Amino acid sequence: MSEEVLTWMSEVHDEFGEISGDEFCELWTTRTFSMARSALEVIQKSVFDETGKRVDGEEFCYVNYFRDPEFGPAGVVRFKSAEVSTPDWAEVLGVVAEGVQEFVMDYYATVWPACGRHSFGLHVDYFDETAVWKCNGGPEGGHVVRALDPSADRSVVRSSTIDRPPV
Repeated sequence: MSEEVLTWMSEVHDEFGEISGDEFCELWTTRTFSMARSALEVIQKSVFDETGKRVDGEEFCYVNYFRDPEFGPAGVVRFKSAEVSTPDWAEVLGVVAEGVQEFVMDYYATVWPACGRHSFGLHVDYFDETAVWKCNGGPEGGHVVRALDPSADRSVVRSSTIDRPPV
């Protein structure tokens, strides 16, 4: 589990003390759903800023949350067909970005995002607990292009040993 999730769990305990499993699962799922909605806003803005294309409206309604007796007290948060299993910002952002990327490709027949250096489509990856766009091109087997969340971008690309300019 990421440090972010462990910190949140500690804060829940500090605020509520001992709570039932059902109550904890409700908080877990509510937080995950809220994060998925926030992640969608970040990625929608990125798509629009980079392509001028919108990812909203009737054609696009992928975030859902439901309870299923098979899963016990926890609800399930899904984005398209992928289940978001933890209230961890990087994982939630990665799942949402992959779903939006698939939508942009299917609906607009557009590769998004693409590497400016190699013109390849980018893939979601993780670097130092941060969701990133990675290009698989180049002699070194790939490089981090940028963070999915622009607010984390500078620190990731600066500290990434994966993103080196070609020699």
